Order: sequence, then structure tokens, then C-alpha cells
Amino acid sequence: MIDNEKKVIPYRIKQARVSRGLSMVELSELVSVSKQAISQYEMGKNAPSKAILNAIATVLKYPVSFFYKPVPVNENASSAVFFRSRKTAKVKALNAAREKIEIFREINDYLEQYVDFPILDLPKITYEDDGINPIDNEQIEKYAMTLREHWGLGSRPIDNLINIVQKNGIMVSKMQLRLNKLDAFSVWFDNKPFIFLSSDKDTNVRIRFDIAHEIGHLLMHADYYSEEDLKNAAIHEKLENEADRFAGAFLLPRESFSKDVFSTSIDHFIQMKAKWKASIGCMIYRCDTLGTLSPNQIKYLKDQMTTRVYWRKEPLDKEMPIEKPFAHKQAIVLLLDNKIVTPGQLVEETGCSAEELEQYCFLDKGTLATKNDSKIIALKASKNFV
Repeated sequence: MIDNEKKVIPYRIKQARVSRGLSMVELSELVSVSKQAISQYEMGKNAPSKAILNAIATVLKYPVSFFYKPVPVNENASSAVFFRSRKTAKVKALNAAREKIEIFREINDYLEQYVDFPILDLPKITYEDDGINPIDNEQIEKYAMTLREHWGLGSRPIDNLINIVQKNGIMVSKMQLRLNKLDAFSVWFDNKPFIFLSSDKDTNVRIRFDIAHEIGHLLMHADYYSEEDLKNAAIHEKLENEADRFAGAFLLPRESFSKDVFSTSIDHFIQMKAKWKASIGCMIYRCDTLGTLSPNQIKYLKDQMTTRVYWRKEPLDKEMPIEKPFAHKQAIVLLLDNKIVTPGQLVEETGCSAEELEQYCFLDKGTLATKNDSKIIALKASKNFV
């Protein structure tokens, strides 16, 4: 139960609103108060009544406990948030994503009170910035191979990328924004790297490319660029180009992948897709980057993709199982199985609804559902009834 002496935290009202992509006007209309009242609540000039707070909580789909939860002190600064679709995404969507990042970080901090997540293991690299011009392919190849060697992957295909990433201390979550389509994005927070996957992506090869792309940002760019830098369209385009090439080099190592490319038949590329778990489109562009195939051969492959309508939907997309984040799911299941916390406590103490916690932590739907224990009467087993 909420202590009656606790006060509503004004920032939490704004955070909840922004995370749902609502303006103050939109929220005021949904809870039948003025925009000025919402503004005063968020600035701490006035506190909402219990009835209004309950209405805000219901509309924004947060437990009432969320609005009483103290805001953590950020001892360490975060890096810029690397959004792939910054150009096309609405400001509301970007702001909502930022607030959800903060909320998931608090969920992560809460779980770290009870469990030890894998220790971060990323190599240090020296990023050679070249102004607004993307760095050359050779340097990208070196960065990708440095990481592969550091993680002991050699030049072989990576079986389960999410498994490897989480075992090396990178936090992964899947986020639903319900606003505007956003691709995966990443950020360093309190010296921890986070990757957030888009709920839109439903094919494993695209998820894997997104993860590799974000690793590129975390490894190469986070120490060198600020949020202000990323507002520059030329810089943003440069970084996206580099992260794309890093993803290709990491997933498809130059030496071993090139040996597999001995045909320009699209059917051969379908076979390679099964081995390398990368999209046909990604492999075609990788061949182009490496110069493995001539421009005419690349054009022939692209024409085959267009003829067969493969650019949006490729063969094997449905057959390849989706790799899923598991670290935070394991942490919560461990706490529940050992009766350290109850589902109700998780909801109350994190300030997130059961449904949203399940989404953030990739739990099976219904894992945190509250059981109905109101049934206390049972028939006597020893009696026979006619």
C-alpha cells in the first residue's frame, strides 16, 4: 500500500505522459482537467487529487505506485541515443523512446539488487574520426574482427547473436511505442550498454542486423558524439553508414564469407542465408562492399530480387526462429521461483504494469498475472453426495 505521507513526484507525471506520446492538451482532455492543471502537476506547483491521479494512472496505463517512485540520482552521464530513423521518426516517438529507456534502466537497477548480470566485456578501440566523411572499409573490417576475436568467434557464422551479446554484458530489451515505427536504438547508461529492439521487426535476420548495427554504434561512436552532434544530418548519415558497414563486416567476415560466394544465382544466396543467418539483401550489399562480385553481377542479383519480390519478404524468413532476449526474463523468474518477490511486489516496486514488465523483460504473457486467491471453500473429500 502507498504510504499516505508520500508525495506525488511531479517528474513522474511528465515521464508517464511523454512515454505514451501524449501532449499536455491530449492528457488533459482524457482526464477532464485543464492543460494548465496538467502543467502545474508536472511542475510541482499543485498536486493532483487522488481521483485525478487515479484517472491519470488509468489513462497512461501505469500503476499509481509509479507516480510516488523517487527519481534516481544519475551519477554517471549517458551517451547519445543512437536512433536509426531519426530523420523520419516523429519527435513524440523519439521522446517517448527516451523516457522508456529511463524506465527500463530503473527496472534493470531494481533487478541488480538481487541478481548479478554478466560482466561487460567489450574491447576498447580507437575510433579514427574523419570529419563528416565515413571512415574507410579497411578500418571498419578491423573493428569488426577485433570484436570477433575478443569474443572468440573467429570467422565462423554466429549461431545466436542475442545469446552472445547478453553473455558479454550488453542489456537487450524489446520496446513497443505504438506511435511511429522506430528501428532499434542504443545508448550507454551508467557505464552499461543497452540495445532496444523494435517490436516491428518480425524476422530473425533483420533483428540480427539491427543488433550488429547497434553494437557498431556502442563500440565506435558513443565516446565521440553527443546528442547535439547527431542533430547534424551529415554526421548522422555518416554514423549510420559506418554502423551498417560494421554490421555487415561483423556478421559476414570478409575472408570466410567471400569463399562461400561462388554463384550469382539467387537460389545460392538462399542457401547462404541459411548458413550465415543474414538477409539476402545484406549479403548482396556485402559482396558489393568487398568487391567480391562485379557491378554487373551485383545488378543481376538485385534484378532477381526485384523480379521475385524479395526486397520486403525473403525466403526462409518465417522458417528461421526468432532470437529472443533472456537475461531479464531469467532474473525475474529466478526471483519468483525462489519466492524473493511476488508478481504484485514487482509491479508495485518497479512502478510498471504486469503487461509492460512482461514486454520489457520478454517474459511469457501472463507470467506476472495476479492469481485470484479469493476461493477459500472446498468440498469435503470424504463425503459422498447424491
